[in-house]
Amino acid sequence: MDLKSRIAEAAERVLLTNGLAKTTTKEIAKAAGCSEGSLYNHFKSKEDLFLHVLRNQLKNLMAALTSLQSLAGTSPVRDNLKRVALAALGDFNASMSLICSIFSDPNILYRHREGFTERNEGPHRANEAVEAYLLKEKQLGRIGDRVDARAAADLLLGSCFQHAFQLNFLGREESLEEQAQFADRVLDLLSPGLE
Repeated sequence: MDLKSRIAEAAERVLLTNGLAKTTTKEIAKAAGCSEGSLYNHFKSKEDLFLHVLRNQLKNLMAALTSLQSLAGTSPVRDNLKRVALAALGDFNASMSLICSIFSDPNILYRHREGFTERNEGPHRANEAVEAYLLKEKQLGRIGDRVDARAAADLLLGSCFQHAFQLNFLGREESLEEQAQFADRVLDLLSPGLE
């Protein structure tokens, strides 16, 4: 494993244990078995390292969203959205403590918000990707004209996020079958307009 990967893996362990506000680059370097200066050869700051870890935590959702546009006009809309929902449920559940740690310190939140703005990134981009997919399906005539694509995207991803938040708060784990059942319940609510 190369040093950058080792640092990222150590950062993930330390962040999940301590949270973002209480994690130091010194602790991460110690856990990675390298000098603190080595971190800065690969990452600009603790926040940059945190975002790298968070992106890795959300890799299934990112992959599902990336492939979503190419699925327009192919398999059923519901199946495509279920793929996104299942990826979101899994990734949100695994990364909830990291996501929530951004809010532990107003300065950290401000720096992350600035960084997201500079890179044209942020949590709203996932919703925009689902919205763009639904608009494409609407143009193809595969979903009704009355469907509000943004509201449907917000309902789908928001439901997944809230569900993952509750599971983390309650200390519950859910099987893949239970996740699929939850995704089906959400999609049942959206289905009348999507068929």
